[in-house]
Amino acid sequence: MSTVFVDYAGREAVAAMRLGGMSIVERVLREAAQAGATRALVRLAAAARPALPTLALAVEFTDGDAPADARPVAGDVIAGVTIADGRSRRRAERALLQACRRSYDGLGDTYVIRPVSLRLTPWFARAGLTPNQITVANTVVGALACALVAWGGTRGTAGGGRAALALGGAAIFLQVVLDSCDGELARVRHLYSSFGRTLDNVSDDVIDIGMTLALGWAVGGWWWPVAIVSAVARASCAAMIFRAVARIGKPGDVLAFRWFFDRAEADLADRFEHKLTPLAVLRAFGRRDVYTLVWAVCGFTGVLLPGLILGLIVAFGYFGLSIVHRVVRARTPAAQRAGM
Repeated sequence: MSTVFVDYAGREAVAAMRLGGMSIVERVLREAAQAGATRALVRLAAAARPALPTLALAVEFTDGDAPADARPVAGDVIAGVTIADGRSRRRAERALLQACRRSYDGLGDTYVIRPVSLRLTPWFARAGLTPNQITVANTVVGALACALVAWGGTRGTAGGGRAALALGGAAIFLQVVLDSCDGELARVRHLYSSFGRTLDNVSDDVIDIGMTLALGWAVGGWWWPVAIVSAVARASCAAMIFRAVARIGKPGDVLAFRWFFDRAEADLADRFEHKLTPLAVLRAFGRRDVYTLVWAVCGFTGVLLPGLILGLIVAFGYFGLSIVHRVVRARTPAAQRAGM
């Protein structure tokens, strides 16, 4: 059994401070559990001991010293910041939020979406909202965006139709921001689940397909049947990816999927380069953080065809990759197929 000792003697006020929707002592204990601890001894005066939810490790409060077999854990350090007062607590919260940025964030995430979502996530955490609640909210907002674009595009660029398109653009931007918030909230509040991950990724696919259909309907003509075909193609590719990650024991985790051209040893940062190079910029248009921003701009401007064309390229591009992937996988020895 791995035991940690958290000492709040003389710093009782720090233990009770709240950061990211939970007390600091709860956050320290959750992080200790993530690091492998199975038992925690917390030295804290009886009057200052908060009620704790069920955690992934056994927690005992004590007035005594640390036992010889316990590993000391700093109870006042969060995200590398030592907390002593309200000002340092706020600094620690900012550092905790900035840690939600990922080395594999795309260009849209890095420069547009995260700067907005990281301002909203603390409010959601303080309100006690869960990641799944934010996912449901962003799904509703995304469906509304699709409806507004489809309705507005059929009524030209004047009057109510133009306003509907602008609202649709705003709604798809809000959706992609909230889509970042649910992941950030999961990390900040330590609320991870396979169901939540699956819900998040399935809802993204549904909204992407819905927006391509909405754009196809709004533009009209022969674009509409092409959009329908692209929706079927995109759904087929998504189903293949979800089946593949379920087979390797990571249901819903689409980032665990490796295409036939991905090196087995490559990490996410290598696979999803976000530097400002010409190739990275070109590849970025196949990532959700960028093409949803393009859709938002198309809605704001009322110029829908570029957004539709990009959606079709993404859908048919992924479908083509999925066909090649299936062929390569069929010709690959079983022992080498893990993750494909």
